[in-house]
Amino acid sequence: MPRRALTPLSYLDAPLDELLGQVSHVRILRVLTESEHPLPPGELARATRLNLSGVLRAIDRLSHLGIVRSLGAGGRRVIELSPAHAFAPVLRALFDAERQRRRMLIDSLKELMASATPAPRAAWIEGPHASGEDSVHDALRLGVLTTARERHAVAEQLSGGIRDLERRFDLTIDLLVRTRADVETMPPEQQSAVREVTLLYGVLPLAAPSPSDTSAATTHADLDARSGAQAERVAKAITRDPRLIAGAKRWVQQRLQQASAAEAHELREWEHILTLPPHRIAAFLRDPGERATRLRQTTPFVGLALGDARGARR
Repeated sequence: MPRRALTPLSYLDAPLDELLGQVSHVRILRVLTESEHPLPPGELARATRLNLSGVLRAIDRLSHLGIVRSLGAGGRRVIELSPAHAFAPVLRALFDAERQRRRMLIDSLKELMASATPAPRAAWIEGPHASGEDSVHDALRLGVLTTARERHAVAEQLSGGIRDLERRFDLTIDLLVRTRADVETMPPEQQSAVREVTLLYGVLPLAAPSPSDTSAATTHADLDARSGAQAERVAKAITRDPRLIAGAKRWVQQRLQQASAAEAHELREWEHILTLPPHRIAAFLRDPGERATRLRQTTPFVGLALGDARGARR
């Protein structure tokens, strides 16, 4: 007679063994604690990435335990967390803490990038953590874009903060510092991975046209159109994450130390523009006027957009 793998415990003493003892239970309860309204089984199946038959069986078990309840019948049947169950508020708090951990990690990475000097051009999470397919053994792949000249300094600047985050969140972070040339010469399968990322800072690393798409852009009109498209991407980025403006300010200050008199004049203009509220900076970037068009050629955000070779070299 085969030996039992587990000796069952008293349900009165250890009810969580039954409530959380199966992956399907955990996934369904996670989704229900986050939802503001009851969900049909089909939507639960999509949200939990489980097949419908497995979801229906799990719902039956959880209903028997009293932690979920069904409303309606047939095609109108929906499922919700039982509000009167003793563990309902505990489970909500547990899964909220789980979601909060991810938010805190993302916010901490964004703050690390925004505070770095020299500032990176862009930063993102790539690989299984970006696609939601990571396992407990996977290191978080943190991609950072910078220039060849600043590559070592950026890596040194970020390493200490990353070690602190590894200890704080109990995970391993692989720091991948790249230049635009590195990204453009990646094999196609690696470039695909860099297109599907969780953006932390800047603009997606392959958001700009490839060199083959822009090599013919030699007229002033072509260059203005290209810089306008880049400015639109940057305007959206700073609207989404105004902390990018701090990085641009630092870039201006660093560049002023070695700029020619002509370049310094334009950098001073940018220095003033960057003191404006984020929505006004975004509006300026989109401005089709002569001044905005001229300054877009030396924008401190151009490296973030990855669409201007001069900005990438900086």
